[in-house]
Amino acid sequence: MKRNFFLIPMLMPKLSDRAAVQLVDILEQLTDCVQQFYRPQIERWRRQNQTLSPPIHRSFAKLDDEPF
Repeated sequence: MKRNFFLIPMLMPKLSDRAAVQLVDILEQLTDCVQQFYRPQIERWRRQNQTLSPPIHRSFAKLDDEPF
């Protein structure tokens, strides 16, 4: 049976300018660490799947559309 997945948009809290910048900085550092740790696996997967097109992500704007 095929599973249906959908994204639920997050309600982001209001932050000060400084807090927003700090949050993005932390997320970028985390992303860099994850990419460095998994780099061999990522590169291996990309080599093996060169013919595949990149995944398509639905925009949050379309999530409110009714399916019927």
